[in-house]
Amino acid sequence: MKIGIIDDYANAQLIKSFLNMKKILLFIILAVALLSFKKLEKNGSKEKLTETELKSIKENYNWISKEFLIINFRMPKSSCHYNNYSDLKKSSTWWTSYYAKMKLVNVHNVFVYSDKKKAKKIIDSKAHFEDVNSFVLNNFFSKSKACYGIVVVNESGEFKKKAGEYTQENILELINCLK
Repeated sequence: MKIGIIDDYANAQLIKSFLNMKKILLFIILAVALLSFKKLEKNGSKEKLTETELKSIKENYNWISKEFLIINFRMPKSSCHYNNYSDLKKSSTWWTSYYAKMKLVNVHNVFVYSDKKKAKKIIDSKAHFEDVNSFVLNNFFSKSKACYGIVVVNESGEFKKKAGEYTQENILELINCLK
């Protein structure tokens, strides 16, 4: 009978330690999952353009007096799983409305197209530009397989970027990271 009691006690301890291990494992999995969904950090490291690169961007995209430059970039069709160059006029109207709702201050907002031939009808060198010498593609999105990307640059050349589709919240977050 004593052996049965000891066996029951040992089994209970084994079950208890097994349940504790399950709790610890679940906690570790949750912690890893939460940490893997990284948001842009306000105090995170910022990348920075060289003086030559900053000068080139200012000249190519008529960025003269605003504190921030937003580059809305359309990747090459080969990077996108659909034709991201179809109906650019309609897309331009949509983006104009999208940004009008944001009421951005001290921001120069441009649209840059990787494929200047497909975007020829919309490129006006005022708000819509070609990617001169593939500068945006090569310097910000060379490894991206997305259809779109955004880069926000401040006056000192610090920048933040996001490949893929982006929201108004993403845009504001990128700007705020560079203030």
